[in-house]
Amino acid sequence: MSAARRALGPSILAVLLAIGLAAPAAAHHRPDHAGGPPDERGGPPVDEPAGPDAASRVVVAAIDSGVNAYHEFFHAGGDGPFAETAPAAVTPEVLAEFGIGPDQVLHLTRTGDQAADLTADADQWARVEPGQPYWFAGTNVIGISFDGSAPPLHPADKHPHGTGVLGSVLEANPEAVVVMVEGIEEASEEWAFTHPAVDVVTTSYGPIGSPPLPDHLSFSYTGVVQNGKVHTGAVDNTPALSPVDSTGGPWWSIGVSGYEEGDSEGRQVTSGTLPDVVGDFTQTLPYCTNCQEGRRSVSGTSFATPTTAGVVSLGILEARRAAGHAGGIVEGDEQPLLVDGEQPLTVWNLRRALEEAAAYPATAEWDPIGAIFDLFTTPVIDAAPWSTMGWGLVTADPDREVVTELLARLGVEGEPARTKSAEACDWMTAQYEVRFAYWNNYAFLGESWMTDDDPYVRC
Repeated sequence: MSAARRALGPSILAVLLAIGLAAPAAAHHRPDHAGGPPDERGGPPVDEPAGPDAASRVVVAAIDSGVNAYHEFFHAGGDGPFAETAPAAVTPEVLAEFGIGPDQVLHLTRTGDQAADLTADADQWARVEPGQPYWFAGTNVIGISFDGSAPPLHPADKHPHGTGVLGSVLEANPEAVVVMVEGIEEASEEWAFTHPAVDVVTTSYGPIGSPPLPDHLSFSYTGVVQNGKVHTGAVDNTPALSPVDSTGGPWWSIGVSGYEEGDSEGRQVTSGTLPDVVGDFTQTLPYCTNCQEGRRSVSGTSFATPTTAGVVSLGILEARRAAGHAGGIVEGDEQPLLVDGEQPLTVWNLRRALEEAAAYPATAEWDPIGAIFDLFTTPVIDAAPWSTMGWGLVTADPDREVVTELLARLGVEGEPARTKSAEACDWMTAQYEVRFAYWNNYAFLGESWMTDDDPYVRC
């Protein structure tokens, strides 16, 4: 499988600058915090899992390069979603689901000096084994490694991409349990898409140009169609056609492209065409392996995609709370259920609710000057927003009311107030039909792991 990243790295930016399409984006840093142990950074360390009252939970697995769990973003009192509320999603029940005992809990030393802290924790890192989940105490982060590094999960010499991806998930849903599945490997995909405790899998990798390579599609197919999980896949950081993209193109996956949210408010042209939805393309995230504070401005569908996964996970979590559903996916009479209650929820019902909940920004919101500095964006077309935005923007921003609408459509609270037009329905349904026919009949001439069943819920 190609390990090409979906983030716009320095080499791509250099090409864009050379042809005059972009200006370098300045790195945006949040206020620094003083060094010192965790209790001097705004909150006490949390070394024990939350109590059993936190019965409802949701788990998002990200297959990526690894995570720097030393970063304050993931800890209580840091510059992130836990500045005022400590991470509490990892309960004893969650640890049991992943087979994590006392020997698989890592208590990281966090003084602000990364090199010194890594040395202080050398004995802990030395006992980490590949293929075994570990919990980083005081965080919502679990890690498991399949990339062959020594020692596994150790942040040194790792790409910061995975740290940014997990940051995107938690920005959208701080109450999610996030699992960093380290290594873009066949074993990583098999584990994430088959582990019974995982509800959502997000992937932000794939070859440039979206060639329809087979990769390991049987795992994502099995995970979604047979195991009832949600898969969000990053489409390319080029205008390539998303329906043939092996990460976000298959009909069972939610393909995510880019929108410059909070900046030029335009559709990012350096991201795939004809996606399911779009997410925030440029974000300020923890993005380092040798630091414990600070953020960087980074761009790519790499981050739009886990943001979408985070919003999806929030909908699942609230629906589970409303139904009193503890644990993960369960078997239903006909399909696996994300929520077992008076209103059973499958991955397909959830996807249909998300499609209606996604927002269409107005043309007037677009900033043509800002578009130049966002690598160039185009305005949303009021008369036909679906033509470039798919089902629309997925964001946790309360002003867009995507989460509010999603929860209403899942029967959690409120009444639905947003309905997509017949034109949007026709456009997106036609795309789905093409994707279904392509991936089932033409791409691989009907693989043995595929069936003719079509569980997708049409509008």
